[in-house]
Amino acid sequence: MKPGNLNRRYLVTSLWAIALAIFVACGSGDDATPTPESIFPPQALENTRAAMAEVPEFEFKLTHPKGSTSLPGGLSLRSATGAVIVPRQLSVSAGADLGRLFVKVDAVVIDGETWMTNPLTRNWASIAPEDSPFSFLDPVQLVTDVLDSTTDPAYPADSSSDGEIILLDGKVPSEALRALVGTVLPGEILDVRMHVDRGTSLLHTAVITGRLQPEDEADYVRRIDFEFDGDISIEPPL
Repeated sequence: MKPGNLNRRYLVTSLWAIALAIFVACGSGDDATPTPESIFPPQALENTRAAMAEVPEFEFKLTHPKGSTSLPGGLSLRSATGAVIVPRQLSVSAGADLGRLFVKVDAVVIDGETWMTNPLTRNWASIAPEDSPFSFLDPVQLVTDVLDSTTDPAYPADSSSDGEIILLDGKVPSEALRALVGTVLPGEILDVRMHVDRGTSLLHTAVITGRLQPEDEADYVRRIDFEFDGDISIEPPL
């Protein structure tokens, strides 16, 4: 074989080896988008805890797929929507049963001062915080307590790794939910399923199942949905 042919063959072989090495290197990069399977559930929970700690304001909606929440003053809460600005500024509108009547109640809390509508007349009045059926409601503290107290985080076996939402299951003690319902049944452990945004790690939904108050059944379900896109403004109603 002539030396020129040998050199030419050696050059072609070397070029193919370099191309193959580049292909393998590119295919094994570490900058791929993480999937639920590549992040352990405790780390996913910690990521959500850190992301929610940076949120200055949000809107929320509480619903009861099954059951209700008992409030001071004889109200049985069906649903509530509201807005929160950190530090404690809260606006909430709620639908509840008062005996056989369905009533709507609005409340605003700004820097410790509370206003609420009369359930029957709908007129606003300034009231002492201890007289409000929502004096316990603190969504910011609720999120902190739930994320700090959740144990046994795990991905549901039937959940998909595709899409924008990651499902994360866990257990939470009833005491961590006082900022949602006020009076709790001590010592209960409830199931919580979190819907977490894959890109931002923000908590979009929390579904809580179990006995939380003395009147609850074991299959009572409370759902809280969060929104972070709005520009919130809370003003005194009077």
